[in-house]
Amino acid sequence: MAEEIYFVNKFIFFQERNKEDYFYNSLIYIFEHDQNGALGVVVNKMIPIKETKIFETLDLPAYDNNKHLLNGGPVDVNKLFVIHDQNNIESSLTVENGLNLTTDMDIIKTIGNGFFKGNYKLALGYCGWSSGQLDYEISRNSWLVVNTDPKVIFENKPKDLITIISKQVGYDIDKIQNSEIITKH
Repeated sequence: MAEEIYFVNKFIFFQERNKEDYFYNSLIYIFEHDQNGALGVVVNKMIPIKETKIFETLDLPAYDNNKHLLNGGPVDVNKLFVIHDQNNIESSLTVENGLNLTTDMDIIKTIGNGFFKGNYKLALGYCGWSSGQLDYEISRNSWLVVNTDPKVIFENKPKDLITIISKQVGYDIDKIQNSEIITKH
């Protein structure tokens, strides 16, 4: 039997050019991928809601940081996810040498109160694939797998990530495309 290949701690970029597809021009960081499926968060698309709005809703001080929420994906769109770089938070899905993900309300309150000691991004929703689904889509060239330092998401604006990652890997990731329409989202 062939060895399984998983894409945890990598980015995937949607290569199909169907502008109607939910994932058109999406860059996703993969937090979990195994024989049971995959989980990731879109990191290059924002929604027009500032973090301060979320913190105000939770009766937190809501210091003005001008950060917008990420449009993390089409699953659990009403759930707030924290992408962060702190490896000591037990409630997090931790990726070795990568990023971490949590929905822990105490962490959200710590961020809202201005006491979080690391880098973070807030996202509404996530991306999920059933067993074998992402593997199949990657085998059909719907997704380009990109290996680069994931902390790039904290150092740059979401809208600039495609250009910056392209420079890091040495080619324009958004110029590679799959002309076959094979996925339906």
